[in-house]
Amino acid sequence: MRLRCIIVDDEPIAREILESYLEPIDQIEVVGTCASAIEASNILSRETIDLIFLDIEMPQMNGLAFVKNLEHPPMVIITTAYREYALEGHELNVVDYLLKPISLERFMKAVNRVLVLPGKRMTHEPYIYLKVDMKMVQIYLNEILYIQGLSNYVRLFCDQRTLISYQKMSHLEEILPDHFMRAHRSYIVNINKISAYTSQDLEVGKTSIPIGGSYREHLINELTRYQA
Repeated sequence: MRLRCIIVDDEPIAREILESYLEPIDQIEVVGTCASAIEASNILSRETIDLIFLDIEMPQMNGLAFVKNLEHPPMVIITTAYREYALEGHELNVVDYLLKPISLERFMKAVNRVLVLPGKRMTHEPYIYLKVDMKMVQIYLNEILYIQGLSNYVRLFCDQRTLISYQKMSHLEEILPDHFMRAHRSYIVNINKISAYTSQDLEVGKTSIPIGGSYREHLINELTRYQA
């Protein structure tokens, strides 16, 4: 089942850009585009919507006021030219706050946050997109063994491939679900892929990964939860 979204922005070009970004993403369906919060309300009254890409400064009603008036708001990603609303937006628990002009790479970071959130109306295996060799590559979470940080790059070791992406470890740590844990300042591990461990290291496939001192207690406590 795909996530159903609407784009709400009074600028036609802004709506077109977001539609073009969403077009190749199989997990998200654009149900409609709106030039105002009033139009968005009409769609929400008759359709099930999981996600809104929402501008703030619009005629008739401010985007944040629109969200506040929704009894059961869907997930929201703010798309705006104004920095000053960031705190208020995050107080409304928006998924992300994107500043225009929005690059494809930054947009995909926001989408990745949505794709790995718990409680989505999804029935198939979750995945994220990362930029690899100048294109956005689909990576299923279950294929990732572990991730190694390399300054501003990461190397993803997967079941059948190894990928290098211009990405920071801190971002991946933020968006990946709980079974991906930091084992070391240079490693994030899929704990479902750990075949053995000691207090000093983990075995993932044929690789031994060190456990950093500042991560040891939390990681070991989590692993012991799975002991018989």
